[in-house]
Amino acid sequence: MSKSSKKGKTGTDQRASLGAQLSGLWPALVQGDPKAVHEARKLTRKVGAELSVTGAPKKVRRAWRDLRRAVAPLRDHDVAGEHLAAALEEQGRSPHEIADFRRDWQRRRAELLAGVQWPEQPPLPERPDKFKRRARRTLAHEAQDLLDDTPAVLKAESPETWHEWRKALKHYRYTLELVDKSPDVLLNTLDALGRMQDAEVVRGLLTENQLLPDQREALLARELEARRTSQEQVRTLWPDLKKHLKAQRR
Repeated sequence: MSKSSKKGKTGTDQRASLGAQLSGLWPALVQGDPKAVHEARKLTRKVGAELSVTGAPKKVRRAWRDLRRAVAPLRDHDVAGEHLAAALEEQGRSPHEIADFRRDWQRRRAELLAGVQWPEQPPLPERPDKFKRRARRTLAHEAQDLLDDTPAVLKAESPETWHEWRKALKHYRYTLELVDKSPDVLLNTLDALGRMQDAEVVRGLLTENQLLPDQREALLARELEARRTSQEQVRTLWPDLKKHLKAQRR
């Protein structure tokens, strides 16, 4: 996936812009614009962290969850297409073959888009009193959970275990950015985890849909290596990330 946005807005400025961001994205989003799809997916994660802190009603949380689920297949398709096209170029495939692949990928995307059931634009409740204090308290709990869970994750073989940890770490990132800026070690870890998850998406699409039969084995091997490399990057980053998480428990 594309790189995590470095040092984003925090606090009041971020809160004021969330609703406006979604309203601005909405017309392009329902038309399936790739950039709008990507930004909307990120926005649902940011809002999800805020809703957890505020204790928003389940109806509101479901509305944002439904939006995230609506855009997820399109975003996964876009990301997988980028990786597959890059892999074909690495293999020295002809421009004609790559152009054929891109046309077929766009056709598949159009079919996905036609099947999307867009929810209504979800609401964004007001923040409660002492919001930052509540955010700090939530942050401390999330940091402790990550410290408890990570040693087992780093030893795990299951991609699903890593994926669940990645979701928890992303949630932590957006909780942190309600009150502070994310450090580079957190963003770099999430970038590595994002590439690992991209590899799983690509491998799933290649296997389940019997795509690119002549190149499938080489492409599967490429993504498996990307997963391994990403995991090693995360293990290397962990000591510094651990220090950051320990500091958030205070």
